[in-house]
Amino acid sequence: MSTEPFAQPKAIGMDVETLVVDAIDVIEAAADADDHFDAVTTGLFEPSTAAAGVPVRWSTPLVEAGSPLEIKACIRKRSKGSTTAHGSWCFKGRETGQHGWLLDHAETYLLVVYESDATKEVAAIAVVPASIVDEHLRGRWYDVDRSEETCAQLRWSEVLDPEVVGGER
Repeated sequence: MSTEPFAQPKAIGMDVETLVVDAIDVIEAAADADDHFDAVTTGLFEPSTAAAGVPVRWSTPLVEAGSPLEIKACIRKRSKGSTTAHGSWCFKGRETGQHGWLLDHAETYLLVVYESDATKEVAAIAVVPASIVDEHLRGRWYDVDRSEETCAQLRWSEVLDPEVVGGER
């Protein structure tokens, strides 16, 4: 895990991915870091096998063994000047990138909310098919000067109930 208290977003994401993989017995890290996904199910992934020690919300009844999972992490609260706002997940590549691949292959996201950059403590997880995420991202895609060509952001509070994630409303 990263030892930097203010690690770069990629390093934080990798730390959170490791925490999620370690917390759920039926998933393991993907063998190839260049894949469009971070983990693979080693058995049937469904509510009874998802004892992660945090709330896990399901938008699909189960994920079959051998299925790729993309783990997206976002912070619970981010600074917004003198106030705070809910963090957002960043999705990349609607047509030719990661999201497009996950959508074309009918794969699943694990959308993770973590407490802070320092602790990276997982607060909640949503298990959501890429097709449902795609519905949430409609009209949000914007062009970027990167290989993915497009990005979109989605606040966690549009997927998870704020009362489940830290008891706020």
